[in-house]
Amino acid sequence: MREIEQIPQLPAPTEKHWQRYLVDSLMAVGGVVVVTVIIYAYHLYPTIPNISIVYLLVILLLATTRGRYAALVAAVVAFLAFDFFLVPPLFTFVISRWEEWIALFIFLATALITSQLTTQTRQSVEQARLREREARILYEAGRVINSTNRLDEQLDSIALALVRVFSSWGVRECALLLPDKNGILSIQADAPIRIESFTLSPEEMEAAREVMVRGKIMEISETPPASQPVSARSESMLRLIPLKAENEVLGLLCLRIEHGIAWFASKERMQEELEQPTDQAIFFWTFLDQAIRVIEQARLRARTISNNE
Repeated sequence: MREIEQIPQLPAPTEKHWQRYLVDSLMAVGGVVVVTVIIYAYHLYPTIPNISIVYLLVILLLATTRGRYAALVAAVVAFLAFDFFLVPPLFTFVISRWEEWIALFIFLATALITSQLTTQTRQSVEQARLREREARILYEAGRVINSTNRLDEQLDSIALALVRVFSSWGVRECALLLPDKNGILSIQADAPIRIESFTLSPEEMEAAREVMVRGKIMEISETPPASQPVSARSESMLRLIPLKAENEVLGLLCLRIEHGIAWFASKERMQEELEQPTDQAIFFWTFLDQAIRVIEQARLRARTISNNE
């Protein structure tokens, strides 16, 4: 268990809620107001013709720390504030000289371009850090899984690692189902570790057998029991994912998901992105490839032993 805890987790996806937009808007307006008051109080314009560049510092700071939305709001508000409070005639959006029009629109264009470039740089850095984290996850997970040659221990490690790594995507439970010599599916590993084990209803087992035959992802919505308090209820789904090696289905991955991220919570999106995968999809299927290789190697060992006998 300690080795599993050493595997890094994926960062929780940040969703834009109205509270975040409100905070970004207040920070953008507040930063612009502070700069405008300083320039107006000390009569820095037109004494210093290029003083508007100070607004760019606010925009850069917001783009770096808060993102594109806050930077764009700051750029537009700075344009309007500079025109209204600092460009004569004051306290009006009317501009008497055409040179002032040109200067204002150059400032607006510069502010917008600056916010866009800074945001793109920030996103590139975040993507690089995420790719580095994903590479470390794959390495650590592979190290833990391959630390033993026993199939049952390897499957347990895979199940525990899946729940740990993808918990931020909404995964709460998982199980690995494999067919025996007679083709009967049974749960070989589940996670997380607790008193009650992962169970499937007869209808869910029938769906699992269908997935084994068809090799297509299937989804079953689960409703919380009526005995559970309303405040504690949360909708969940059971995702049945075939584990394929070439055109053969070796086993089945069952995931119970609550509040999954947009891509992960949609069976149709997962199926579509098998052909045109995104970065998220590539990482998920690469992680599953480790489970498929373990099962495939175990089958090859079993066949070799059977042939020798």
